[in-house]
Amino acid sequence: MVVSAIQQQRDYVSRLKELKFKFRLTVGEAFVRGIRDIGYKSSATALDELIDNSYEAGASVVQVAFGYTSSQSDKKPSEVAVIDNGHGMEADMIRAAVVWGGTHREDQRTGFGRYGYGLPSSAISTGRRYTVYSKPADGPLSAVTIDLDDIEHGKYTVDGDIVVPTAKPAKLPKFVQQHLEENWPNEWKHGTIVVIDKLDKLTWKTTGPLQTHLLQHFGVVYHMLRPDLDVQVNDRRVEPIDPLFITPGFRGFDTDSDRAEPIDPILIEVKDPDSREVVGKITVRLSYCPPTFASANKMLGVGRSNGNERWPILRDYHGFMFSRNGRLIDTVAPPSSFTRWQNNDRYIRVEIDFPAALDEEFSVTTSKQQIVPSDRIWKILKESGLEAAIRGLRRRWEEEAKVIKAKREADPSKEKASEHAMAKARLLNARVRPEVEARQTKTGQRELDHLAEQRAKQSGTSVETVKAELELQLAGRLYKVAQESLPGLPFFRMSILGSTRVLWLNTSSRFFQEVYQGPNSNPAVRSALEVLLFSIGDRMLDASDDLRDIYNHEIPQWSGKMEFALAQLNDVVGGTSEDPSDNEEDGEPLAVAAE
Repeated sequence: MVVSAIQQQRDYVSRLKELKFKFRLTVGEAFVRGIRDIGYKSSATALDELIDNSYEAGASVVQVAFGYTSSQSDKKPSEVAVIDNGHGMEADMIRAAVVWGGTHREDQRTGFGRYGYGLPSSAISTGRRYTVYSKPADGPLSAVTIDLDDIEHGKYTVDGDIVVPTAKPAKLPKFVQQHLEENWPNEWKHGTIVVIDKLDKLTWKTTGPLQTHLLQHFGVVYHMLRPDLDVQVNDRRVEPIDPLFITPGFRGFDTDSDRAEPIDPILIEVKDPDSREVVGKITVRLSYCPPTFASANKMLGVGRSNGNERWPILRDYHGFMFSRNGRLIDTVAPPSSFTRWQNNDRYIRVEIDFPAALDEEFSVTTSKQQIVPSDRIWKILKESGLEAAIRGLRRRWEEEAKVIKAKREADPSKEKASEHAMAKARLLNARVRPEVEARQTKTGQRELDHLAEQRAKQSGTSVETVKAELELQLAGRLYKVAQESLPGLPFFRMSILGSTRVLWLNTSSRFFQEVYQGPNSNPAVRSALEVLLFSIGDRMLDASDDLRDIYNHEIPQWSGKMEFALAQLNDVVGGTSEDPSDNEEDGEPLAVAAE
């Protein structure tokens, strides 16, 4: 006969009473203060413990809700509640559950918990007070409150011991009751609700960032359990996120046309070193992501300003992701003896799932915050072919990255790094004065018309055609790098064409030939030089008439002096190469180069 969870709880409480257990909270206040720093990585990982408990209690729905005091706006939560529809607990079991080590699942290896530390540890790592409300299907709602301030003032002390108070009939807090009425799919009939207040250790203090991080975190941590568990944060349903991006329907799978490619999984039987009996089975899932996988604009490299929704997952889960019984715990970079893990290896996704029977091999802690695989496990993983698979995928990524880089270099419409950086800087800074902007708009249109007329005469093409080509190249650009050959004139100039600020580099100058395109140049150097000249040029364009006259007088003087000095420098340090090896960021001419 299958014994119900409630009956198991009753048996557990009966054993405690037989042992004349006094329901001591702990041996003293120092333990409680110390346990607050048990080492949760964030508020999200602390709340994982409560969701774990809900799942093991048979819950199909878990909701995280925020509460606010009347004196606060809805931007900063003052309370957090974790609500589930599991089997619930009777009064005595609630009392036992808030004691460290109080669990009827002691040392079980079939679920998430083993020690009974999760509920009290995670709650006090978030706030200084928490209340556990619970109701079995055929029983009343009862609650126990643990207040760290009251503990310090001796309100829980009985005969020198800190003792958990008995559970009492209770009413749910107003914000929880309101949340249930507005968001619960059916009437809440049974389950457990943990309310944490006096919040002093929230990783994210305000509603927006807190909700955003919880949605992403829960989406990844519980992605394997998605068929059985529906997690929500306030009124938002957590979208499951497979960190390998190979599960159709999960967030990030079809963000754009790029797809992660599943690699054949590796199944490993781990045997007892003495008896040689199988004690657990490890499943290694792998996937391969192309070099453009996390880029919003596929013609640019990924980064903070060009990452799509996949990028935070690749960035934050960079290494071997270890899951225990289907619940993700930690991301670990392999030791150098296994393989030298590199930045671009984030595109090689590895998730290793192991059963709780192998906890000792992975050094699973009471807070389920860290995985430290044994040397034996690393050896087993290597011998299973995982390291060889990573080497092969790494070579593939490097080859594909070279091809993509070549395509980016050959694409005349590619936005350069310096152009992108300057556009971001301009949008983040204060706008130009309206009268200056109006003047620049007129000037920009006039210069665009003038350039189109010049190019039309040179090429024998109609003005309308040349102008259309120019407008197409400038479309959507705030900044543009272009080249022109003007012997004897300054090494650079700035102009406005339409609404685009154009940095013209004089290819006839020593600056261009020996510095910008010199033998020691590279994309990073050229981008930095472009940003430098863009910054000077911006000041020229935004300056008053008097200041612009000064700039127009001084720049030819700078150019002449630099031309002479570079010639002397060339005599000192030797000749330069006319065949630079890396032209990744060279500026392309606009339509037909001016002569």
